Amino acid sequence: MKDSAKEKNGDIWNSINVLIAFLTILGGMMFLMYTSGITSVLFDIGLPVNIALVLFYKIFKKYGRFRKTVILLRITAIIIFVLGILAPITLMNFKYTKLMYPLKRFCYNYGVYGRNKNDILPESMPKKCNDYLFITQGSVPAQDYHTDAYLIFHTDKNTLRKYEEHFNSVDNAERHTAHMPNQEEKQISDEHKILLKCPEELPRYVFQRLEPEHIHDFKNAVIYTVHSYYGKGCMLDYDSGLAVFWY
Repeated sequence: MKDSAKEKNGDIWNSINVLIAFLTILGGMMFLMYTSGITSVLFDIGLPVNIALVLFYKIFKKYGRFRKTVILLRITAIIIFVLGILAPITLMNFKYTKLMYPLKRFCYNYGVYGRNKNDILPESMPKKCNDYLFITQGSVPAQDYHTDAYLIFHTDKNTLRKYEEHFNSVDNAERHTAHMPNQEEKQISDEHKILLKCPEELPRYVFQRLEPEHIHDFKNAVIYTVHSYYGKGCMLDYDSGLAVFWY
């Protein structure tokens, strides 16, 4: 009876090992493109861990040795799988949660671009940070698609000055003073009137990410554009305290 119980218990753990391996491989394939910089690394680590888990479990089942090794490998495999799932989930969510900013920023920089040295996003959020919004997009295998990140919030003038000092040292960054569109045209629909508040130097696709509480008269705003394959930059409005980053 004892041998039968042990054999049954062993079959259960063997099934769990196979399931962990399958989910790790499946999870890596599903999310490899969305956060490739992170999940590809986890996949490269998780694959040998799961192979080792299967091999050591067979030894443990046959000879009763390496029990602690099997437990350690199983825990490691589960952690790798969970991390691989959490990376894309983090990018998709928490756009209004300031506490998640460092993690989202990490997942975007390392998951989408790998170790990107040209990051223009702040390392952390300032003490004064209102109307926070951080939208991040992962990699998707589609034609004419590229990833974007939009960071928008209100802060104080001293913080804006620090951001401006930083952009003055960024390679290929160009400073602009906002020029507002011609507002003499009055025969336009209400839904397009809001676009008259978009400075000419600010990409319209960035302006369209602003929520109602972010939209002001930006006639005195300072805009930095960084020349790169895909546009990125920052708008700093000292009148309202609004900071807008796109990357």
